[in-house]
Amino acid sequence: MVRFADGERAAFREVFDALWPVLLAFTSRTLTIGADAEDAAQRGLLKVFDRIADMDRARDGVAWAVTIAAYEVMTLRRQHQRRREHSADALLAVADGDPSPIDHILREELRTAVRLAIGELPARDHPVLAEALDEVVLSGETERKRRFRAFGRLRDVWRKTHG
Repeated sequence: MVRFADGERAAFREVFDALWPVLLAFTSRTLTIGADAEDAAQRGLLKVFDRIADMDRARDGVAWAVTIAAYEVMTLRRQHQRRREHSADALLAVADGDPSPIDHILREELRTAVRLAIGELPARDHPVLAEALDEVVLSGETERKRRFRAFGRLRDVWRKTHG
């Protein structure tokens, strides 16, 4: 990305080949309709290419591109909310509920990353967060407070590791 930002047009293909799957995976996780995910990824990629000269070379270029794609996702969601349209495809996607193989892989990768982050926390947080990962509903004020504090510590570790 730095070479492309510096004006080396031959690097375009490398940047495209590296960014497209990342942006598409990101937008696919956040938007339920495949066409919308592709649109958001494409718009994000176009904006990345349009603004490549403005990229801060001291920061991670992929994170910058994903941030631009995130804004495209938010824009697309706002457009849908304004129109208040609910296409049949969206209703079918929600009704279907079956995750795609890619969704399953991404969910497992995320679970692995969360488990690694939990491993860095104090031992007292492990059972509370393990219950949360298994989607067990805790009852009682003490359990909810422990879970709240454990998630706060997990957020801190996650931010240090993943930004």
